[in-house]
Amino acid sequence: MFRIDLGLKFGSNEIIVYKKGVGIVAKEPAYLAVTTNGKAIKVHAIGKKAEKLFNSKSTNYQVYRPIENGEIVNEKMAKLLLGKIIENVVEGNSFITNVYALVAVPSALNEKQLLLIKKVLHESGVNKVEFVFNSVCVQSNLDFDSHSHVMVVDIGKNITDISVLNEYNFCFGRMYFLGGEDMDKSIVTFVADNFGLKISKQTAESIKNEVASLYNRDMYSYDFVGTNENGNLARASITANDVRLAISNVYDAIFERIDEILKSLPAEVANDVYNTGIVFVGGGSKIAGLYEYAKKKLDFPVIVSDQPEDAVVLGLGKLLCGDKEFLKQKV
Repeated sequence: MFRIDLGLKFGSNEIIVYKKGVGIVAKEPAYLAVTTNGKAIKVHAIGKKAEKLFNSKSTNYQVYRPIENGEIVNEKMAKLLLGKIIENVVEGNSFITNVYALVAVPSALNEKQLLLIKKVLHESGVNKVEFVFNSVCVQSNLDFDSHSHVMVVDIGKNITDISVLNEYNFCFGRMYFLGGEDMDKSIVTFVADNFGLKISKQTAESIKNEVASLYNRDMYSYDFVGTNENGNLARASITANDVRLAISNVYDAIFERIDEILKSLPAEVANDVYNTGIVFVGGGSKIAGLYEYAKKKLDFPVIVSDQPEDAVVLGLGKLLCGDKEFLKQKV
């Protein structure tokens, strides 16, 4: 029987699939649009197409987000979504092919949540499932000295996962509900307070993606359209410095959590982390100026991945190819 090895990452709001020997083959928002006829459920769209239907408030389809923050929140819909993704990835032969999945997970998922992920994947056509922490994938991807303690900070859309590991052994982890969506909400509030305009979270996310920066006096600008108090559309321009003022509170809150963890570590572990540096990955780590801002706020050496959004899944790919040190350190 032909075997396919997959690496899966369930992010705050998306699913990424790595196929051994190929690379990243799927990167989709975790949305599913269905139609129903009595008890029969038909999948209409997944990923970006389903997300567009969700944002358009379409009443012709029922749209679900069955996986949030790395956790399955709707078992039936998660099975349909994952089954469709895996079917696409293995070219429609998932049930006549031996499929192995190595799944990267946040540090705070409990045994019950892991068992549910395994159950749903089995029912979606995966024959064997194993788990690994996101931070272990990052260590594999960035080729750190496995004998030193490493702190990994993964800033996602909804959560920030902070972990400490040594020799691929997971030592410590905490998950906080802080991330990109909090930044979007802060931008919405900032625009309302300073421009007198109401904007959607989608517009706020576009502003963040286009001009967000943690550099002082960065003056790149972005034109957007909002609704004024009279209900009329109005155009305005927001600068990168405005966005910094809006979202720096979220980064400061993350740095406070990091500082608390650093102070709780044994001195020899904290010294290891100092020598290695604090590693930042995830979508929230791609913002300009993070390296300088974090280094100043934390007074610690900092490393920002040059591929922050894909650092975990690229590490998964290396592990699928046989990292011998890792093979004895699965979840």
